[in-house]
Amino acid sequence: MSFQERTKIRLTKYKSDNFPELENGQWKKNKKYYSHILPENNKFDNLLPIYRTEFRDYIENHAIKLHSDFHHLNSSQAMCFNFFFPLYHERKLEVLTDFLELKNEIVNYDSVRFEKNGLESKFGRRPTSFDFYFETTTCKKLHFEIKYTEGGFGIANINLDKFDNVYSKFLKPINSTFHSSQQFFANYQILRNLVHIDDNSYVAFVYPKDNKDVCKGAAKVKSDFLIPSFHSHYFSATWENLFDIVSNSIVDNKLKTHFVDFKDKYLPEVVVL
Repeated sequence: MSFQERTKIRLTKYKSDNFPELENGQWKKNKKYYSHILPENNKFDNLLPIYRTEFRDYIENHAIKLHSDFHHLNSSQAMCFNFFFPLYHERKLEVLTDFLELKNEIVNYDSVRFEKNGLESKFGRRPTSFDFYFETTTCKKLHFEIKYTEGGFGIANINLDKFDNVYSKFLKPINSTFHSSQQFFANYQILRNLVHIDDNSYVAFVYPKDNKDVCKGAAKVKSDFLIPSFHSHYFSATWENLFDIVSNSIVDNKLKTHFVDFKDKYLPEVVVL
């Protein structure tokens, strides 16, 4: 059984245990109803309860666009929100810079963004959207690409206009093998993220250790895609490892309780010391 299938079965039980009164929700793509999906009117129940009110206010005040599948319990956008927003709200994001070995960096909390538009927007094109983003006070830029049950990194049809007028201008960190439009779009979802790397810019992929398809793609970043001088600007982290570091660094009781809820929903197999 695949990681995706096992996760949906587990989240079905989570829904039954936590929302027994709710009916199954609909997947818009095929109009069918599934037991790991919330009714769309209950989509905000996908936010964990302790910070739900604060984050609903934040979403509305910042006009954050929710994905069409946000009401799915396996929504990677909801997982991202549930992990990073409480750290932002409590001004504890420095635990991430420490984890990423950017020691003594202080987060510029005014720079924090969810669904941050990428470089394409500067050219009037549909942008890459990073799940989470912040800058430090020394102007280092941290971009986070979040994965959960997605089936690996996608490809795209060749778009010569977009390649010539956008991506070709940002290939400095990319191995020359992938400087052609054909090779670029054959590895599109990885490379459209990596082109954001520069001297002051970093990209982090966060994904479950058991999602083998995503793991394979992430493992190729340094071996295949990035030139060696930019290896230190890429971070590959499993949810399990990131959660372990963060949860064991927290002393605030409210945050501790929240991350217990996070573990129960997303990482029940993780043992917290």
